[in-house]
Amino acid sequence: MKIAVIGDKFVKNKIFNQVLRNHLNWIEDLSFSGYQLDWPSTPLENGGEVREYVGNDDAVASLAAEADILVTNVAPITEKVINASARLKVIGCCRGGVVNVNVTAATRKGIPVLYTPGRNAPVVAEFTVGLILSEVLNIARAHARLMQRQWSGQFYVYEDSGFELENKVAGIIGLGAIGQRVAKLLRAVGMSILAYDPFVADDIFDECGAKSVSLDELLKMSDVVSLHARETVDTHNMISGEKIRLMKPTAYLINTARGGLLDYDALRHALKSKVIAGAALDVFATEPLPQEDPLYDLDNITITPHIGGSSKETAYRSVAILAADIRRYLLGLSVAHCKNPEVLHTAFDKKDVLGLREG
Repeated sequence: MKIAVIGDKFVKNKIFNQVLRNHLNWIEDLSFSGYQLDWPSTPLENGGEVREYVGNDDAVASLAAEADILVTNVAPITEKVINASARLKVIGCCRGGVVNVNVTAATRKGIPVLYTPGRNAPVVAEFTVGLILSEVLNIARAHARLMQRQWSGQFYVYEDSGFELENKVAGIIGLGAIGQRVAKLLRAVGMSILAYDPFVADDIFDECGAKSVSLDELLKMSDVVSLHARETVDTHNMISGEKIRLMKPTAYLINTARGGLLDYDALRHALKSKVIAGAALDVFATEPLPQEDPLYDLDNITITPHIGGSSKETAYRSVAILAADIRRYLLGLSVAHCKNPEVLHTAFDKKDVLGLREG
């Protein structure tokens, strides 16, 4: 059983190899080959066939040609890669959204694409709360001033002081794995929770202690609005200039989800004209954020370079979720996270593959 591994500086090859060996230790002829990409030092690219990837699909195709299993985090898994191997049985991607995999091409060949939703939910939720505190309480701005050797009393001036989260209202847009965690964390500091998610059952709202409201009602009533929806055709720019103007002038807008959810031109105008009090952003419409972007010149914003999902636990957790599903698939068991489940019934005949029977 040959496994092709394309890791990077976050989900390293040694993590893939270690975790996969632990989960597949019943396979006697297990072997690994692969290489490691330079991401995140090299920014993600977007192409016509796949998005948010780093690397060359010719190199990936060459590696995949003799592989039974192909796993990666950010390598481009294009139709060329998928067609390069007659042996490929499963593709694994350590991400919640498999935008760097041509799922349609994999489906045509009957190859399941396994992925890892929720892998970074704990750290993104904690990071979100950290961004909220940094922006609302002037932590990042005060740090930046002091690093420039400026002992500034500005943030003790009443008008420039922040507010306490206790007894304030948090609006959560998107109540998936991350949104649920954010809701629970903010409840713990005494915030009331409003949430908007038309695709989530009532019991999820109840479990999070969140009141289900319309998007407009959430924007009008919240002191802090935090985005946690997945970007789709329907959610692209869902927070437009018109929606931002519904918010309180004392409110803050937080985005740790996807840049495409928010109209950044409208946000820049709203921040500059003080339509809202401030914003904290980890994601942007264009990444890396261009050097000439006006956001750099604003004094009511906290920005970070798309690092909300970064934790050592996430790197291991993502491979563990993937490895567990690969093991289940090879044994003919139900898998938890498959992007194209319609192909699972065409699973290869494991009796014909040496070493697959668990001891």
